[in-house]
Amino acid sequence: MKIDDKPILPATVATRNEVATALADGDIHMSAAQGQGEDTVQLSGNAERVARMSEALQKIPDIRVERVQDLKKQVAAGEYAVSARDVAEKMLMTMKKGVAV
Repeated sequence: MKIDDKPILPATVATRNEVATALADGDIHMSAAQGQGEDTVQLSGNAERVARMSEALQKIPDIRVERVQDLKKQVAAGEYAVSARDVAEKMLMTMKKGVAV
């Protein structure tokens, strides 16, 4: 294998998502040069499902806005109550795991 010091041109760099989108849109066709054998790529059904689930997960927000608003209302109204037992149990579990908070 020969290592050369030619830089990679920015136009040739693409992310997996960009390539997947281009393949799905039909902008890119996976084939070899004329006169040579043809290379093809096939994803299993599981791989396609994982890709769809991954895209769906990226659309889900990290913060549940409705829950945060509900808790803010409870705190403002003085209705939010924390169980001392629950707090103590959490503290003990954290100490057992050796994790300092």
